[in-house]
Amino acid sequence: MITLISGGTIIAYKDGGHRVLKDGVLVFEGDRIIHVGTAYDGKVDQTINAAGKLVIPGFVSTHAHVNAHEGSRLITDLGRRDVMRSGFLNYTPNNGIDGRPVVAAASAEHSIRFGFAQLIRNGVTTVLSFGAGSRDDPKLMTDLADESGLRVYYAPQATGAENYFDKDHQGRLQPIWNEAVGFEQLERAVRYVEDHHGKFDGRLQGLILVRNFILATVPLMRRAKEYADRLGVQFSTHFCEQLFEFHETVRTHGMTPVDLMEAEGLLGPNVILAHCVYIAGHSSTTWEYSNDLEKLGRTGSVVAHAPVAYLRRGYNLEGFERYLAHNVTMSMGTDVMPHDMLGEMRSGALAAKLIGKNHEAGTSASFFDAATLGGAKAFGRTDIGRLSAGAKADIVILDFDNMQIGPVYDPIRSLVHLATPHLIETVICDGKTLMSDGVLTGYDERSVVEGGKRSLQQVVDQFPERHWSGKSAAECFPVSYAAW
Repeated sequence: MITLISGGTIIAYKDGGHRVLKDGVLVFEGDRIIHVGTAYDGKVDQTINAAGKLVIPGFVSTHAHVNAHEGSRLITDLGRRDVMRSGFLNYTPNNGIDGRPVVAAASAEHSIRFGFAQLIRNGVTTVLSFGAGSRDDPKLMTDLADESGLRVYYAPQATGAENYFDKDHQGRLQPIWNEAVGFEQLERAVRYVEDHHGKFDGRLQGLILVRNFILATVPLMRRAKEYADRLGVQFSTHFCEQLFEFHETVRTHGMTPVDLMEAEGLLGPNVILAHCVYIAGHSSTTWEYSNDLEKLGRTGSVVAHAPVAYLRRGYNLEGFERYLAHNVTMSMGTDVMPHDMLGEMRSGALAAKLIGKNHEAGTSASFFDAATLGGAKAFGRTDIGRLSAGAKADIVILDFDNMQIGPVYDPIRSLVHLATPHLIETVICDGKTLMSDGVLTGYDERSVVEGGKRSLQQVVDQFPERHWSGKSAAECFPVSYAAW
């Protein structure tokens, strides 16, 4: 089946970067783009009229918690002050040493399916799915990744420690270490990659995940990086997303987390550092004695920038343009709900301007590049994140002739600063249409939404028996307004 898309504005790839191709044509056959240009006179089986539309490559999310929307909904505007503005530390720690977190009450199947469907609706075609921790269910995530039709990077995680709330000490947060379990989990991850890498016509890709830098020993991190290098896959971890993570590393090792990663050979082009906010030079670290950005750039390491979740907590990385200026590979993640890449780009751009006190910072182009080409580079690929002959047929079409967008002077600035997910009409991944005319093709959307609602309600209903305090969700995380 040869499909031609014509009549719209195409953000096409040429001469090493994106270019604006007005009234152009894009042709794909099977899972590959075979032509992009001003005209095409070859055989065509079907045509998509893109007049008044914007045609862009599918977004690449290098860090997404596909099944973590329940906890995020509870804590917005709220949360414990002693975790230094961290969000997830309000709901992921276990209830006592042998307990489970409050979000363990969620329905994994409904929650994961909701996340995948939301990613499609938001124009994401490739995602690094950072799963539910050491006790996640690889088979369930694998089956639902296949069901989604998306290109998914995934493997079960490893961790050297679990955080828990100590019920005997008023819910004090502390870790319990077990490095041996972490090594066992790494072996499980290796087996998963060996068994699953390249499945589903190549849409499922393996990698090595360590849950948190701060919850891993140096030997565990070393082993993880060695396995990733041996297998030829990516290595990713949450990194420098907590303020005390930075200071604890400095006190313990006498160097910054980035310094430690470099000293141990843990940086490189196949390393994706989720967040990487609190580094030397950030005002909250009060540490100006290392050039962390130079080390990240020199080693070719990747940062997965997901600004929305951290802006909700009142902080962000300081200087998106500074990272780029040091040749750090910047990619974009959608982290937690609502997996909205348009929102991530817009929020990130505005934050960069505000933090830098510079209206020229945080350009629309730099964020669009991060959400496409940067994500492709993070995975070592030149066949995603771009619309060019030979690339994968990962294509998103938006309505660009409406009151929300209005007159268009620069389509990328209009996309980043004006567009909303509701304007996304068509999503194609690997040549297969996952959304057409605004309707998901592989899901009963009403059923997916209802499943997500039931999953959240389970967390709320079971909250008192799962939270260390015994209080209800409403007591711990009050809603904005009282009921009528």
